[in-house]
Amino acid sequence: MKFRSVLFSIAVSIGLLALTISALAFAQGSGDKPLTANAAPMTQGNDSNPIGKPEVIIPAAYRPSAADAAQAQVGPVTTVYFTPQDENTSTTVLFLYNTNAATATVDLQTYYINGSLTISTSVAIPPLGLVRICADTVNTVAASWSQYVLVNFTTFSAYAKMTVPLGVKAEGYVAWDIAGFYDPLSSTQTLPLRFSTDPDTVFLPTVAQ
Repeated sequence: MKFRSVLFSIAVSIGLLALTISALAFAQGSGDKPLTANAAPMTQGNDSNPIGKPEVIIPAAYRPSAADAAQAQVGPVTTVYFTPQDENTSTTVLFLYNTNAATATVDLQTYYINGSLTISTSVAIPPLGLVRICADTVNTVAASWSQYVLVNFTTFSAYAKMTVPLGVKAEGYVAWDIAGFYDPLSSTQTLPLRFSTDPDTVFLPTVAQ
């Protein structure tokens, strides 16, 4: 009787072991399959590895009108170049001052290292006004930054070009924002930008002028 009980226990143990092995094999086989139907698509990247075009958001007050664009083409402008930095831990900040009594339009383009265009946009600077441009989202209680222009340069913008009308002044710096957003009220290290008026061929050697 005891011998039969031992045999029965052994048989039950073997059966349970077989079921466990089968379940593990099935789970492993299911894990090898690509998750396509239920996997959420990646729609947003970061500054070092962005997906899609760089994001540019211009508030309505700073969007040039047709008249502003026409006026910008008539008046004298200075073309300046600079190198933006926009990694996951850094951002580029630009200040555009307009000393004119009329709206001025600044054109901004950025380029890949091979000379192909990355970003092309225009910003209207109000009369006797100031526009702030930042490469990252600004999160601050400072009211003066409530309407900033977001130009997500990303790491692929190797250099940038601005056409600055007469009477418009440009300043800028790189800030290290480890949090991933920029707060001008926080204490962060900054590096001034160097604006250059070198000929186009210095910065754009592969682009026909």
